[in-house]
Amino acid sequence: MEILKVENLCKRYGEKEFLSADKLYIRENEIHIWCIRWSEMTDFWKNHEYILSGQELEQAGRFRFPEDRMRYIAGKVVVRILLKRYLDMETIDFSVNELGKPYHKKIAGKRTVDFNISHSGEFILAVFAVGMDIGVDVQEMAECPDYREIAENFYTAEEAEDVKNEGPDLFFQYWAAKEAYVKALGIGLGRGMDFFSVRNEKIAEKDKKDQDWFLYPVRIKGYAAYVAAHKKGDR
Repeated sequence: MEILKVENLCKRYGEKEFLSADKLYIRENEIHIWCIRWSEMTDFWKNHEYILSGQELEQAGRFRFPEDRMRYIAGKVVVRILLKRYLDMETIDFSVNELGKPYHKKIAGKRTVDFNISHSGEFILAVFAVGMDIGVDVQEMAECPDYREIAENFYTAEEAEDVKNEGPDLFFQYWAAKEAYVKALGIGLGRGMDFFSVRNEKIAEKDKKDQDWFLYPVRIKGYAAYVAAHKKGDR
């Protein structure tokens, strides 16, 4: 099994690169992390809302609060624009797996670019990779009075004890890491979050050996964010 050091494969980009980039290229087993402060670009999202599908626009219209609607639209625009640049295509067709994880439909003569997206507060995180299972989650570390109880219900016993001793910041760090992993697996939260541990930024799933998953922290002040990555075919 080839050992990949994810910290050496991650490249981080922001609003400047997003607005200036034309065509993009990503190497196999490389991870591109796009960290976008969506709230500073509302005019851009409004001007590009037209690229969303009818279903996406319908979903956007269901949001009660304008901020939630714009955050949703911004996330969809980010993914569509960046995939168009990675694939050098004008139109991208999407589908979802049986558990709801989105992917772009196979294009003849083009590599498959895996992606995942998360948004919270003022930030959108979008990750892209070739040849890797990948997931991302970002959580604004807002006040959460019930964090100990939530940890007891969703985390392993050891993680819940860590949170009890360390406080809410660790609660959010664990949550972001855990959700990034289940999103990379493509299984959602249906199995819960206590069948694996993310202590010490290492994924350890019960009754499994030789796991070669990586957790990469994305540093954003006031937020907890992680990327979970794994070379395809090693599971």
